[in-house]
Amino acid sequence: MKRDIDALGGRQFDVLVVGGGVHGACVVRDAALRGLSVALIEQCDYSSATSHNSLKTIHGGIRYLQHLNIKRAVESIREQDVLLRIAPHLVQPLRFMMPCYGWMMRGPVATALGVVLFEILGFFTRLAGGHLPRWPAGSVHSASGALALAPGLDTRKLTGAASWLDAQVSLADKAVLQMLEHASENHAVVANYVRADALSFTADGRRVTGVTATDTIAGKNFDIAARLVINAAGPWANHWVNTRIAHRGDESGNTALADSRLSDSRLTDSLRVGLVKSMNLLIDAPAADMAIGVKSRLQSDSKVDAANRLYFAIPWLGKTLIGTTHYTHRADSRELENQPGEVDAFVDEFNAAYPAMNLFPDDVLYCYQGLTPGDDAVDADGAKLHHSKVIDHQLVDKLAGLISIIGIKWTTARRVAEHAVDIASAHLNAGGACLTRTTPIPDYPATAHHTESLNDEQLRQFVLSHVQHTQAFKLDDIVLRRTNDLVLGTMTSQRVRLVIDTLATHFSWSMSDQREQLDSLLASGIGPRTRAALSAEFTEFYV
Repeated sequence: MKRDIDALGGRQFDVLVVGGGVHGACVVRDAALRGLSVALIEQCDYSSATSHNSLKTIHGGIRYLQHLNIKRAVESIREQDVLLRIAPHLVQPLRFMMPCYGWMMRGPVATALGVVLFEILGFFTRLAGGHLPRWPAGSVHSASGALALAPGLDTRKLTGAASWLDAQVSLADKAVLQMLEHASENHAVVANYVRADALSFTADGRRVTGVTATDTIAGKNFDIAARLVINAAGPWANHWVNTRIAHRGDESGNTALADSRLSDSRLTDSLRVGLVKSMNLLIDAPAADMAIGVKSRLQSDSKVDAANRLYFAIPWLGKTLIGTTHYTHRADSRELENQPGEVDAFVDEFNAAYPAMNLFPDDVLYCYQGLTPGDDAVDADGAKLHHSKVIDHQLVDKLAGLISIIGIKWTTARRVAEHAVDIASAHLNAGGACLTRTTPIPDYPATAHHTESLNDEQLRQFVLSHVQHTQAFKLDDIVLRRTNDLVLGTMTSQRVRLVIDTLATHFSWSMSDQREQLDSLLASGIGPRTRAALSAEFTEFYV
C-alpha cells in the first residue's frame, strides 16, 4: 500500500472516494473487488477522526429494539455475522450484561423478552444467510446472580439482569488499514495526507468530474479525474460538499452555471445533519469478563425506556473502555475542541452510576472523542442519528457524478458501502456483484500492531515498515494508530523517544519539526499520567 501520488493523476478513475475512515475504506475495498478503477484520498491519516474514536463494539442491534426498529436490528445482526466470518482476527464475540431496576418495562421479564426477540431475529437472519452459528444463548439472571457477575452494581431496586452475545472489533485502526491494503492489492490507489480542495465540474456545471487536490506532505497541487465521486467525509460530509460547490461558477468562469438551477441550499437540505461530540474513556482498570451496562443520570432517547442513558464498561485488551457520552456540538468550528472539565465530568457521571469502580481522572489512559452525525429533529442534547444515509445527488439535487454517505456505525459500514457502490455501478454501467459479504479481509504482516515484545532495533524496523507500507508520516500516526501500546499505557516515554528519533532521521525533521510532532501528541486524548511522563522525557523541548 505504497503512497503513489503520481498514480492519482494522468488518468480517469471510475470512482474517487474522499475520506479514509471506516466507511471510505469499505467503499474503496468494495469497488476494487468489483473490478472498478478506484482511488481514495484522505486529508489526514487513515481512521484518524470519528472511526478512531469508537467504543470498538460491533453491535448486533439489540438496542434498536428499544427504538422499535426491527429493520435496523436485522441489518445489524446480519452485518455483525458478516464481520465475524470475514475478519475473525479483527472481530470477536463479546458477552454483554445489562442490570434491571424495577419491574414492567425496566424489569427482567421485559428485558428477557427483548433478548429472546433478539435471538429469534438472529436465528432467522443467520439462517437466511446460509449458516447457523452455535452461539451461547442469552441468559436472565437474578439480582444475586447479577451481583456475582458484576460486584458493585447499585443494589437499590436491582431486580435482575440479562446477558447476550454481541461482538467487538479489537483492533479498529488496524481493521481500516487492512481494508485499504486489500483494496490496494486489488489495484486501488490510496493516499493519505491528500486534501480535496474543490470539486471539478463539466462546463454546464451539472456533473462532477473529479477534484482538485493538494498533497499536503509535498505541497503539490494536482487534479484527480473521476467519472463519479463518493463523499465519505464522515460528519463533515455536508460541509465538505457545500463549501466546494459554493464558488464553482467563480472557479470555472463559466456563466452557464448561473442557469443550472442547482441551489446550494438544496444540497444542504439533502445532507443536513447536526454534529454530536461523542466521548469514550479508556481506564487503567482490569478488564471484566463481559461488558457491563449501567444507567447514568442523563436522559435516554429510547422509545421504550426514556429514563436514563445507558453506559457500558467494556473489556478491551486487558483494560476497560467506558462509553459513550454524547453532547450536541454547538461550536462554530467543525473541528473537535477539548473543553476544560469534560473528562472530569464524565468520570463523575460514571462514578455515580457505578461507584464500585471508584474512578479518578488520573485513571484515564486515553480519551477517545470525535464528532458524529446528530439528529437535529430530536430536542435531547447529544441525540445521534439512528440510521445511515446514502444520497445520490443526481436524483436528489440534479447533480450527476456525486454520491454522499452519512455513516453512523462501524457495524453497518460494509453494508452502507455496498449500497453506495451499487448506485455508482448502476450509474457507470460497470462493475460486478458485491463480493465483500463473503471475501475475507487478509491479515497482512505489514500491519503488525503490537510493540511490547520488540527490542529497540525491532521497534525501529516496526516504525519504518509502517512508513513504507501503511503511509505513516507523523508521530501520532505511529503511536496512536499503528499500535495501541501508548494508548494502553504500555509504551514508555523512552520508547516514544526512539520512535520520534527514527522518524526524525528518516524524514530529516528539524528540532522545530519534532517539537510540533510532540505538541500534537500532547494535545491528543492521552491521559494525564502519560502526558506528564512525555513532558518529563522531552524536557529539552519545553524549557
